[in-house]
Amino acid sequence: MKKAAIGIGLALVLGGLLFLNTWQGYRFESLKRDVQAMEAEQRDWLEQNKKLVAAVAVLSSPERIQRIAEKDLALRKPERSALATVVLPEAPLE
Repeated sequence: MKKAAIGIGLALVLGGLLFLNTWQGYRFESLKRDVQAMEAEQRDWLEQNKKLVAAVAVLSSPERIQRIAEKDLALRKPERSALATVVLPEAPLE
């Protein structure tokens, strides 16, 4: 009777260990897939960020801004005579 109980206990322990090993392997593969998906998403975000940085560099170039100011907005540099200097009195310190 004692040998049978030990045999059954050993079989249950081995079965439990086998189950835990299988479950751990499944969990590992699941987490590995999650990490790979996140790495792919990170690569996509980095690529999009590079494109946006390049677009900002192009859109903020002084030549482009000046061209838009002159052609689209009809702005021009003021004449020297159109400039005025304003001197404000200093505010008293309290």
